[in-house]
Amino acid sequence: MDSIYEFLMELDKLKSVARRAYIFDLTRNENSAEHSWHLALAILTLKEELNIKINIIKTLKMALIHDICEIGAGDISVYDPDRSKKVIEERNYMNLLSGTSLKFVPEIIDLWEEYEAQTTKESQWVKVVDRLLPFMMNINTEGKSWMEQGISKHQVLSVNKVVATVAPEIYDWMLGKIENAVKKKWLINA
Repeated sequence: MDSIYEFLMELDKLKSVARRAYIFDLTRNENSAEHSWHLALAILTLKEELNIKINIIKTLKMALIHDICEIGAGDISVYDPDRSKKVIEERNYMNLLSGTSLKFVPEIIDLWEEYEAQTTKESQWVKVVDRLLPFMMNINTEGKSWMEQGISKHQVLSVNKVVATVAPEIYDWMLGKIENAVKKKWLINA
Protein backbone atom coordinates (compact mmCIF):
# COMPACT_ATOMS: atom_id res chain seq x y z
CA MET A 1 0.00 0.00 0.00
CA ASP A 2 2.88 2.42 0.58
CA SER A 3 3.86 2.25 -3.10
CA ILE A 4 0.26 2.75 -4.19
CA TYR A 5 -0.07 5.68 -1.79
CA GLU A 6 3.09 7.34 -3.11
CA PHE A 7 2.03 6.82 -6.72
CA LEU A 8 -1.46 8.23 -6.20
CA MET A 9 -0.08 11.25 -4.34
CA GLU A 10 2.31 11.82 -7.25
CA LEU A 11 -0.61 11.74 -9.69
CA ASP A 12 -2.54 14.13 -7.45
CA LYS A 13 -0.01 16.77 -8.50
CA LEU A 14 -1.81 16.97 -11.85
CA LYS A 15 -4.49 18.98 -10.02
CA SER A 16 -1.96 21.76 -9.48
CA VAL A 17 -0.96 22.11 -13.15
CA ALA A 18 -2.78 25.23 -14.38
CA ARG A 19 -3.85 25.45 -18.00
CA ARG A 20 -4.62 28.48 -20.19
CA ALA A 21 -8.25 27.49 -20.69
CA TYR A 22 -10.82 28.96 -18.34
CA ILE A 23 -13.59 27.02 -16.67
CA PHE A 24 -17.18 27.65 -17.75
CA ASP A 25 -17.89 30.62 -15.46
CA LEU A 26 -14.53 32.39 -16.04
CA THR A 27 -13.68 32.37 -12.31
CA ARG A 28 -10.33 30.63 -12.85
CA ASN A 29 -8.22 28.57 -15.23
CA GLU A 30 -8.85 24.86 -15.33
CA ASN A 31 -6.18 22.43 -14.15
CA SER A 32 -4.86 19.45 -16.07
CA ALA A 33 -6.68 16.89 -13.91
CA GLU A 34 -10.01 18.61 -14.59
CA HIS A 35 -9.15 18.72 -18.27
CA SER A 36 -8.44 14.97 -18.36
CA TRP A 37 -11.73 14.21 -16.60
CA HIS A 38 -13.65 16.47 -19.00
CA LEU A 39 -11.84 14.85 -21.94
CA ALA A 40 -12.92 11.37 -20.81
CA LEU A 41 -16.55 12.49 -20.50
CA ALA A 42 -16.45 14.20 -23.88
CA ILE A 43 -15.07 11.03 -25.50
CA LEU A 44 -17.89 8.98 -23.97
CA THR A 45 -20.41 11.48 -25.29
CA LEU A 46 -18.96 11.71 -28.79
CA LYS A 47 -18.58 7.94 -29.09
CA GLU A 48 -22.28 7.46 -28.43
CA GLU A 49 -23.59 10.46 -30.35
CA LEU A 50 -21.37 10.06 -33.43
CA ASN A 51 -21.16 6.25 -33.29
CA ILE A 52 -17.35 6.26 -33.25
CA LYS A 53 -15.78 2.81 -33.56
CA ILE A 54 -13.01 2.75 -30.95
CA ASN A 55 -11.96 0.61 -28.01
CA ILE A 56 -13.61 2.79 -25.40
CA ILE A 57 -11.80 1.41 -22.33
CA LYS A 58 -8.40 1.93 -23.95
CA THR A 59 -9.43 5.40 -25.17
CA LEU A 60 -10.68 6.47 -21.73
CA LYS A 61 -7.50 5.24 -20.07
CA MET A 62 -5.47 7.19 -22.61
CA ALA A 63 -7.56 10.31 -22.04
CA LEU A 64 -7.04 10.09 -18.30
CA ILE A 65 -3.26 9.62 -18.53
CA HIS A 66 -2.32 11.66 -21.62
CA ASP A 67 -1.28 14.73 -19.60
CA ILE A 68 0.41 12.99 -16.66
CA CYS A 69 3.69 14.17 -18.20
CA GLU A 70 2.66 17.73 -17.25
CA ILE A 71 3.35 16.90 -13.60
CA GLY A 72 7.03 17.16 -14.48
CA ALA A 73 6.87 19.59 -17.38
CA GLY A 74 3.91 21.85 -16.67
CA ASP A 75 1.33 22.79 -19.26
CA ILE A 76 2.21 24.81 -22.31
CA SER A 77 -0.15 26.34 -24.82
CA VAL A 78 -0.53 24.53 -28.14
CA TYR A 79 0.21 27.93 -29.68
CA ASP A 80 3.52 28.45 -27.84
CA PRO A 81 6.46 28.55 -30.28
CA ASP A 82 8.69 26.86 -27.66
CA ARG A 83 6.35 23.89 -27.34
CA SER A 84 8.91 21.48 -28.81
CA LYS A 85 11.25 22.13 -25.84
CA LYS A 86 8.55 20.87 -23.47
CA VAL A 87 8.57 17.48 -25.19
CA ILE A 88 11.98 16.73 -23.67
CA GLU A 89 10.76 17.62 -20.17
CA GLU A 90 7.62 15.52 -20.66
CA ARG A 91 9.64 12.50 -21.79
CA ASN A 92 12.06 12.93 -18.86
CA TYR A 93 9.15 12.86 -16.42
CA MET A 94 7.63 9.78 -18.04
CA ASN A 95 11.04 8.06 -17.89
CA LEU A 96 11.18 8.88 -14.18
CA LEU A 97 7.65 7.57 -13.69
CA SER A 98 8.54 4.35 -15.51
CA GLY A 99 10.87 3.52 -12.62
CA THR A 100 7.84 3.07 -10.36
CA SER A 101 7.33 -0.59 -9.46
CA LEU A 102 3.54 -0.70 -9.71
CA LYS A 103 2.01 -3.14 -12.24
CA PHE A 104 -0.13 -0.39 -13.83
CA VAL A 105 2.79 1.90 -14.69
CA PRO A 106 4.00 0.04 -17.82
CA GLU A 107 0.47 0.30 -19.23
CA ILE A 108 0.44 4.04 -18.49
CA ILE A 109 3.76 4.45 -20.28
CA ASP A 110 2.56 2.39 -23.27
CA LEU A 111 -0.67 4.38 -23.54
CA TRP A 112 1.22 7.67 -23.31
CA GLU A 113 3.65 6.54 -26.01
CA GLU A 114 0.73 5.49 -28.21
CA TYR A 115 -0.91 8.87 -27.70
CA GLU A 116 2.30 10.66 -28.60
CA ALA A 117 2.81 8.50 -31.73
CA GLN A 118 -0.73 9.17 -33.02
CA THR A 119 -0.90 5.93 -35.02
CA THR A 120 -4.13 4.39 -33.69
CA LYS A 121 -7.77 5.44 -33.92
CA GLU A 122 -7.90 5.67 -30.14
CA SER A 123 -4.91 8.02 -29.92
CA GLN A 124 -6.24 10.14 -32.77
CA TRP A 125 -9.65 10.51 -31.15
CA VAL A 126 -8.07 11.51 -27.84
CA LYS A 127 -6.10 14.17 -29.76
CA VAL A 128 -9.23 15.35 -31.58
CA VAL A 129 -11.13 15.83 -28.33
CA ASP A 130 -8.01 17.26 -26.66
CA ARG A 131 -8.14 19.99 -29.32
CA LEU A 132 -11.93 20.30 -29.34
CA LEU A 133 -12.48 21.02 -25.63
CA PRO A 134 -10.17 24.06 -25.35
CA PHE A 135 -11.71 25.30 -28.60
CA MET A 136 -15.18 24.96 -27.08
CA MET A 137 -14.05 26.69 -23.90
CA ASN A 138 -12.75 29.61 -25.98
CA ILE A 139 -16.11 29.85 -27.73
CA ASN A 140 -17.87 29.75 -24.37
CA THR A 141 -15.62 32.44 -22.86
CA GLU A 142 -15.82 34.71 -25.90
CA GLY A 143 -12.26 33.94 -26.89
CA LYS A 144 -10.71 35.00 -23.59
CA SER A 145 -7.67 32.73 -23.78
CA TRP A 146 -7.21 33.40 -27.52
CA MET A 147 -7.30 37.15 -26.98
CA GLU A 148 -4.87 36.96 -24.05
CA GLN A 149 -2.39 35.14 -26.28
CA GLY A 150 -3.05 37.15 -29.46
CA ILE A 151 -4.11 34.06 -31.41
CA SER A 152 -5.00 34.26 -35.10
CA LYS A 153 -7.49 32.37 -37.23
CA HIS A 154 -4.56 30.76 -39.06
CA GLN A 155 -3.13 29.43 -35.79
CA VAL A 156 -6.45 27.89 -34.76
CA LEU A 157 -6.86 26.28 -38.17
CA SER A 158 -3.31 24.93 -38.04
CA VAL A 159 -3.60 23.48 -34.51
CA ASN A 160 -6.85 21.76 -35.43
CA LYS A 161 -5.66 20.00 -38.61
CA VAL A 162 -5.95 16.68 -36.77
CA VAL A 163 -9.66 17.36 -36.30
CA ALA A 164 -10.07 18.00 -40.02
CA THR A 165 -8.41 14.68 -40.83
CA VAL A 166 -10.00 12.41 -38.20
CA ALA A 167 -13.38 14.08 -37.68
CA PRO A 168 -14.32 16.25 -40.67
CA GLU A 169 -17.90 16.71 -39.43
CA ILE A 170 -16.62 18.22 -36.18
CA TYR A 171 -14.12 20.35 -38.11
CA ASP A 172 -16.90 21.71 -40.34
CA TRP A 173 -18.76 22.78 -37.20
CA MET A 174 -15.57 24.40 -35.89
CA LEU A 175 -15.08 26.37 -39.11
CA GLY A 176 -18.37 28.19 -38.58
CA LYS A 177 -17.41 29.00 -35.00
CA ILE A 178 -13.98 30.23 -36.15
CA GLU A 179 -15.54 32.62 -38.67
CA ASN A 180 -17.88 33.92 -35.98
CA ALA A 181 -14.92 34.36 -33.59
CA VAL A 182 -13.12 36.44 -36.23
CA LYS A 183 -16.21 38.61 -36.74
CA LYS A 184 -16.45 39.16 -32.99
CA LYS A 185 -12.70 39.93 -32.83
CA TRP A 186 -11.95 37.02 -30.51
CA LEU A 187 -9.42 35.87 -33.11
CA ILE A 188 -7.09 37.94 -35.23
CA ASN A 189 -8.08 37.64 -38.90
CA ALA A 190 -4.75 36.44 -40.18
